[in-house]
Amino acid sequence: MKRIQILVALLLVVAIGGLAFGSTIKIGTKNFTEQYVVGNLMAILLQDRGYNVQLKTGMSSTVLRKALETGDIDLCMEYTGTQWLTYTGHEYKGETSQEMYAQVKESDAKRGLIWLKPIWCNNTYAIAVTKEFAEENNVYTLSDFARYVNEHDGKVPFASDFEFYSRPDGIIGLQAKYGFAFRPEYVKTVLPGLTFEYLQTGKSVATMVFGTDPVVVKYNWVVLQDDKHFWPPYDLAPVVREDTLKANPGLEEVLNELVSAFPQDPAAARAEMTKLNAKVDIDKLEPEEVARQWLIDHKLISSSS
Repeated sequence: MKRIQILVALLLVVAIGGLAFGSTIKIGTKNFTEQYVVGNLMAILLQDRGYNVQLKTGMSSTVLRKALETGDIDLCMEYTGTQWLTYTGHEYKGETSQEMYAQVKESDAKRGLIWLKPIWCNNTYAIAVTKEFAEENNVYTLSDFARYVNEHDGKVPFASDFEFYSRPDGIIGLQAKYGFAFRPEYVKTVLPGLTFEYLQTGKSVATMVFGTDPVVVKYNWVVLQDDKHFWPPYDLAPVVREDTLKANPGLEEVLNELVSAFPQDPAAARAEMTKLNAKVDIDKLEPEEVARQWLIDHKLISSSS
């Protein structure tokens, strides 16, 4: 009887210690630097807190969304504007970051997908050109760029990743909004992260970038102003399946703790995310290494974890 009591006590310790939180939580990421970093932030922190996790990386936005809806993954970090325009087919009507987050959260709750607290980093799409090109051609806004493309009959080399090429908030919608059109043969579609090389080496006149891309600062490129407000806010938040939340006590609190470690001021949050991306893209560190050190620095895990 005493041995049975000891066994029961040990099982209780294991459960309380966090190894009985239910099945493995499958975390998904998209296929670019920031997503690799935030995916590792969630995975490392949750594993440290006793959850069983599996990290699945390198998906396109549409593949990631389908995986979340079908249960192939349980958790990801998603952007508000992507949900609103790309996944659910809404139009951007000038909503603020807070308004966009609120309507996205309400929209997905009906689908059993729960948006937790956001990081107000607004990693928006943007178009970048070299400083020399901007000065020589007086191109500083997307309207200026549209004029330039039209003056050159669409024969302007442009670098895009595959997703931006096909999304409604990518080239298709951008050209319609600003009234210009590239000649198809002048648009170079490449893997994420390779678009920078085209602009840097002069193979393109312009390239798509993200708001938190550190290479823009490194090369002193000019990000063209979205003067017609085409792009919505793209703030970042953990999105988790409702059934996963119910099956894993404390999961929401841990993820909100992670988000709360980022600055609440949007400019500061964007700068913090840019620094994280720079450690991978410029310093050439692995996303897992960058994420682990950030968690240690912010006292979310110990250095021995």
